Amino acid sequence: MASTNPFRYGSPVEGEYYFPLPQFNKNIRSYLDNRIHVVLYGPRRFGKTSLILDIAKEEEKESAVFILIDVYNITSHWDFLQQLLRSLRPKQTWFKKLKDKVLGTKLIPTADVDPVGQISFSLHPDFRSEKDVKELIQDTFASFNDLDAKVIIAIDEFQKIFQLNDSGWLATTMRTQMQGLKNCVFLFSGSQKSVLADMLNNQNSPFYKSCMILDMPNPGDDFTDWIISRFKKAGIKCAGQPINELRKLVYDTPNYIQQACYHISSQNVEKVDLAEIRSALRTIVSQSAFSFESLHNSLTLFQQRALRLCANEEKALFSKEFIDKYQIPSAPTLATSIKSLKLRGLLDPTPNPGQVKFEDPLFKLWIKSFS
Repeated sequence: MASTNPFRYGSPVEGEYYFPLPQFNKNIRSYLDNRIHVVLYGPRRFGKTSLILDIAKEEEKESAVFILIDVYNITSHWDFLQQLLRSLRPKQTWFKKLKDKVLGTKLIPTADVDPVGQISFSLHPDFRSEKDVKELIQDTFASFNDLDAKVIIAIDEFQKIFQLNDSGWLATTMRTQMQGLKNCVFLFSGSQKSVLADMLNNQNSPFYKSCMILDMPNPGDDFTDWIISRFKKAGIKCAGQPINELRKLVYDTPNYIQQACYHISSQNVEKVDLAEIRSALRTIVSQSAFSFESLHNSLTLFQQRALRLCANEEKALFSKEFIDKYQIPSAPTLATSIKSLKLRGLLDPTPNPGQVKFEDPLFKLWIKSFS
């Protein structure tokens, strides 16, 4: 019988598969305990949701009600309402009160039954107008005041709310709820720092100066030790150097680190070395090759060349040598291409001056593989 792989990836991790950040967890909970709303920033796949679930576990031990709403895929107020109701269903007692008091005949049971036998509900077709949906969003939030408990409302990938074409209605409504719900505190997370910064620093934003913004920390040396201990659990020898190289290549992204380590563990190797790390990275990059190729083909010729330059050269990007090497007509053309790549979300818009960083380190490795 095969042994259990000591690594997990692809979805939020919990329990022994989660690398804890106890001090950061404690700091966030301190703000929440004092009803200071928090915005948590970190690149995608950086462990924000896993951290939020860890905070939820600790808070629920102290009888807080923790509600996690994932809005990454919403495109409308209807989508948001569905995600809001879905997040409440696990709170069975509270969901029943909400259904009886607020939703009433507006919900109808559906055929879906979860593993514990709980019936799903969907909004009745007679109550799906934009006006009804907006009222239900407001009424559902207002009902949280009836909870005789501390309520933490976590909204994952929060920047999506600001990307709806609704003249800011949902963002303004959320801000109103933050001010009116006296027993609630909000924990937002997002992966687009420029959007989140504008949300908090733009005087025209309803969220102006309303939250404490915190950056997800890069894990320290103890993360390497933790990975080594996980390999040891599977009977695999591992030293610090190859793991530190892996961390460097994927920008310390926990999901990608666990994915590479999962692949190595599944190969039944006896020892992890640099060759195993590079082989694992080639494998996981190849698994995304189709989407990377489609993305690459959607770019202009000069954007493609700018990406190759940024992937291969670490400094002096605007030197004549590199501009000629990568067949870019001029420095202004390179600057325009880099700016457009940042707007597309392919390059990080917030690195240090003179530096360029890929949003997805695997995309960088894919670009380097054929440059």
